[in-house]
Amino acid sequence: ITVGFYRCDARFHVEPLMALVAEKDTYGILVIDGTEAVVATLKGRRVEIIKSFTSGTPGKSRAGGQSARRFERIREQVTIEYYKRVGEHFNEIMSKIPDLKGIIIGGPGPTKYVWEEGEYLQYMLKKKVLSLIDTSYSSEAGVEEVVEKSNEILRGVRYAEEKQFVQKFLYELGHETGKAAFGEKKVQEYLEKGIVDTLLISEKLEGERLLMKCKTCGNIEEFRGSRYEAHAVKTELATRACTKCGKATLEVTEDKDIIDSFLDYAEKAATKVEVISEETEEGRMLRDSFGKVAAILRYGAN
Repeated sequence: ITVGFYRCDARFHVEPLMALVAEKDTYGILVIDGTEAVVATLKGRRVEIIKSFTSGTPGKSRAGGQSARRFERIREQVTIEYYKRVGEHFNEIMSKIPDLKGIIIGGPGPTKYVWEEGEYLQYMLKKKVLSLIDTSYSSEAGVEEVVEKSNEILRGVRYAEEKQFVQKFLYELGHETGKAAFGEKKVQEYLEKGIVDTLLISEKLEGERLLMKCKTCGNIEEFRGSRYEAHAVKTELATRACTKCGKATLEVTEDKDIIDSFLDYAEKAATKVEVISEETEEGRMLRDSFGKVAAILRYGAN
């Protein structure tokens, strides 16, 4: 996962060059050790530092006897208060994120384990902890390290989601509920009707969609194919006969990348869009058996 890293007071936007749809899931990050903690979020390829803390824990005393024990009790109490303070702020920040997908806790040393195992994290948030990661650094450098080391974890979460989406489609299809459709033309038909709940697009889908209108009779024709084929159609348009009146008076009224075309229809219909990789068996099935496009409908279409 490639990210653009910046603070709240100096934002630098690094837009993904190949992103088909905006990342919508947010992951919470906490990097903590005995002296400092940092709360951050990761959304798509964007990392944001939310809040930083220092523990205020005094160093170890060189005194001996009763003074040493008293000093150690004070030190332990300050550490517990530090853990509580981090927990209160972390819980408050994470609870306000509606699309929180998971939490990753990192840091050098054992502090992250002590904090995670304690009563500092809300129960519902604790269930979202995906992993505890060892880092060489704390502070913002530790956040960067957590993100770098989280690639496989986050990729695994995404692949599991992709499998569930395709399995849901296969369930509707197999049980003949009328709530499954596949293939470009059929899916587009249901998108235009506004009844698609979730659109599944293989990352391997490519090509162009042309709409052509006859200036003589008003007939509208559609062409779908590779970019090479679409270029050939546009090049030969002056001699291409209308299928209705036979006149060579067609003009292109719409020329879009096939994925952009689907995304436009999905946006109008408030349809959720999921781009499915080919890294899972389900993703390869969507690519090879269902025309690289499938839909889960809001209700049965039959």
